[in-house]
Amino acid sequence: MKRLCLLLLLLMAGFASPAEPLYPLLNTTSIDSLRRVLWRSPPNVRRARLLLALSNSLINSHEELDTPLDSAYAYGRQAEVLSKALRATDEQIGSQYTLGRIMQYLPTPADGKGLIRQALARSHQRGNKRQEAEGWYYLGVAYPRSATGISQRITCFQRAATLYQALGDKEKEAFILKAIADMYLVQGNSLQARDELLRVVALYRSVGYRRLHYTYDLLRAASRNSGNFKEALRYGIAAIESAETTKDTASLAYFYTTVGTVYTNLNQPEEAFRYFKQALKHAHYQKTVLPILDIAGGIAYVLIAQQQPRQALAFFQQEIRAYPATDNYHLYYVYLTLATCYTATEQFEVAEKYEARLISLLRDKKVYADDYSQQLTAYFRLSQLCVSTQRYEKARGFLRQAKTLQPRVGSAAIAAKLELLLFKVDSAETKFPAAIAHYQRYKALNDSIFNETKNKQLASLEVQYDTRKKEQNIALLTKQTQVQQASLRQREFQRNAFFVGALLLALVLGLVYNRYRLKQRSNHLLEDKQAEINQQNQSLHDLLQEKDWMLREIHHRVKNNLEIISSLLETQSDYIQEPSALAALREGQNRVHAMALIHQKLYQSENLAVVNMQAYIGEITEYLLESFDCQDTVRMELAVVPVELEVTLATPLGLIINEALTNALKYAFQPQQPGTITVELVEAGQGQYHLTIADDGAGFPPGFNLEDSHTMGLTIMRGLSGQIDGTLRITQTPGVRISLAFAAVTSPVQATFLPV
Repeated sequence: MKRLCLLLLLLMAGFASPAEPLYPLLNTTSIDSLRRVLWRSPPNVRRARLLLALSNSLINSHEELDTPLDSAYAYGRQAEVLSKALRATDEQIGSQYTLGRIMQYLPTPADGKGLIRQALARSHQRGNKRQEAEGWYYLGVAYPRSATGISQRITCFQRAATLYQALGDKEKEAFILKAIADMYLVQGNSLQARDELLRVVALYRSVGYRRLHYTYDLLRAASRNSGNFKEALRYGIAAIESAETTKDTASLAYFYTTVGTVYTNLNQPEEAFRYFKQALKHAHYQKTVLPILDIAGGIAYVLIAQQQPRQALAFFQQEIRAYPATDNYHLYYVYLTLATCYTATEQFEVAEKYEARLISLLRDKKVYADDYSQQLTAYFRLSQLCVSTQRYEKARGFLRQAKTLQPRVGSAAIAAKLELLLFKVDSAETKFPAAIAHYQRYKALNDSIFNETKNKQLASLEVQYDTRKKEQNIALLTKQTQVQQASLRQREFQRNAFFVGALLLALVLGLVYNRYRLKQRSNHLLEDKQAEINQQNQSLHDLLQEKDWMLREIHHRVKNNLEIISSLLETQSDYIQEPSALAALREGQNRVHAMALIHQKLYQSENLAVVNMQAYIGEITEYLLESFDCQDTVRMELAVVPVELEVTLATPLGLIINEALTNALKYAFQPQQPGTITVELVEAGQGQYHLTIADDGAGFPPGFNLEDSHTMGLTIMRGLSGQIDGTLRITQTPGVRISLAFAAVTSPVQATFLPV
């Protein structure tokens, strides 16, 4: 149960998205060069522009990378004083924009929108559309990311986009449309944001603009929020490639982080860990605390999901010692990650201390007061931590907060996870009608996110496959008919030419020449038709590959459904106290896992019809040892020949091995008694194989009559042995020895499995 909760934590890993500045960031070399020029500049308009450029660059860097503001305010004030003395109106307006932007970041924050509005009115009066467009953009950014503030932002951005369109500046128009799409994402309108972003990409490409990584990143977010993780991964990797190609590495750590998060959603922790480590490498290079804490938290969650909670805690403590928190936003990530790590290491009192500090930050509105997405993430994680430690009443309170925030964020994926947590809380408190209602809503939301997208993709591929196959067949028949008709015409012409030549000797040379030309033309036609046929054959080959992909997807989905059943059985076991019922649930879960392994092996294998028995048997034995917690006492000896068997034979063999090992682990050895279980699969020649499972345990109890026994395990083994035409023998030597002789080839009738 705890492992599942921690895995769900990964799905909620949210990192602050950087905002691309209206004008590109200056690197350290450029800033130093501007400062050297500034020192030598006399008090003229050029000096005022240099001051504004330095101030705006520092503000942009602070907004995107959380770097210190340094002398940004001092540069802005100097530019304002100098431009007034010079009566340079454009520079006065620019200095008002700059000071209005910086006011919200001062030690005592102030509302800078008034200054921006004044400058905006002056630029409108002067008819300077470009400066007016910049003002509308800066005014929009000054509004908070609350429900009302987002609407006001969109209105301001739309005014800026209209002005840039009138100026014919497609690059800046695309930038503003991208900012509008970002606001749609904050509102939860992922589809509207995606449509707007595709329009942005088209505009950027029409003017040859190459810095598309911020746009790709927003497309990744829109795809992820819509449940299309495959598309999200494609756009995330495209953002990394664009940033590296254009050498705009300022936000590269963030882009690596988002791809790692997508791999987390796809349950691929190894790939997620690899991208998080790359992200941390770039963040260390920039030495900015907030991204480092963000990414270090993501790595800690991956380690926890991989059953390494102590390593996760040690790693995160090492990072916060090297990069200590200096403000409330840093503390937000520190408290959140430490609460998770201490919960995973079962240090619940320490975890509750950090939970309380995190709640204090949120309730006192010291962080993310207008960022509903971050608030939702925090309350969701807190509720998960409470559920994992069985503090259900406290979890319910956090879930109420999260449910209030969820409509403002609009994420269907988060809504589904909230319903699942409410189901667990109500189940634990025996509120079964409410629990059932929450679970039904969870399933409906989850199916709408994941299954609908995949079903549409599969249905589309199936329709395309059938349609294209019919078109290819028709085209092939048409080409063959044309070739045959050309051949018939050629033969008819040759025959007629022969008779005419015999009658008209004077026309022989002319007819021979004419026939030669026609034959040459026909040969070219035949060659062209053959080339088209070869092309169609290649298309059919591509279609067969698509069919192979669909089969892999089907096996993948079957494996996922079986894992859901296994997880439900595990969840059910948390609420059952009867030992016999718990044992029955565990055995059922093991059988489901044995069948799920078959489908996993199939979609991971190059050959979809056979299963590698050596790897398959090894994973079954390892899983059962872990399930019965016998790794330290029971030794498993495997002697399995490297053979691949058809799935119709591998599935019943896997279930037989599962039942035999389950009986041995349950009854052969007393608690903490050491023992050995041997599993052998050897080839007897001519397609015959022998499977043996033996233990050196206590054997059958006194008076046990094997022939009269009709337990479920023996019934399953006997039934499955008969279905594959195998010979099953069970003996005591002195433990229990189970032998099965079978042939490697099965008939369609033998492939019918016994219901389990």
